[in-house]
Amino acid sequence: LIDLVRSNPQEKKLVFVHARRRGPASRARLAEAGLPFSRFDGSLSGPEKDAAIAEFRDRAPILLCTQSGGEGRNIQFCNTLINFDVPWNPMAIEQRIGRIDRIGQEREVFVFNLVTRGTLEEQVLALLEEKISMFELVVGEVGAILGALEEEREFPDLVLEAWLETTEAARAQAFEALGARLDDASRQHRGAKALDEKLFGADFEAA
Repeated sequence: LIDLVRSNPQEKKLVFVHARRRGPASRARLAEAGLPFSRFDGSLSGPEKDAAIAEFRDRAPILLCTQSGGEGRNIQFCNTLINFDVPWNPMAIEQRIGRIDRIGQEREVFVFNLVTRGTLEEQVLALLEEKISMFELVVGEVGAILGALEEEREFPDLVLEAWLETTEAARAQAFEALGARLDDASRQHRGAKALDEKLFGADFEAA
């Protein structure tokens, strides 16, 4: 994390962390490294949140943010997002990206995802990158793809169920099956999108 936030020091970086698991440790590591940052999370009052965003915009090169803290805020003056904790829910990842990748963003957006090898987070990230090309989608498309799964349970429940299989072989098989379903859902979405573009043309693209 420290090496990543030090790269391209002229660019501001939005860093998402899990509030309880990583928040205090991340703040300590940034402070020890002498890296100034602003903190933004659900414990702050409205005026404190406004002040944190203003500090990030005007002075601090880093905004350390939690999932709940990032809701409802547009930070288009920043174009670099670092997921120090990758959520199991792709909708939450998309919401994070949406903080900086919105109409009015004039620069290319960069998203970095930090995961530990052999963890569920690594498996989730691989699924999302390989099966639905998550980080190439327009904000809003993830929900359409997950909706095509036709599954009553939430996506995080599905990945946890696969992860808790009792043997490595069973786990691999479960993730392969989930990946195949994601692949099918992604194809359905692309087909529906292509049809809409054909039928409605420029009106659909503008929407």
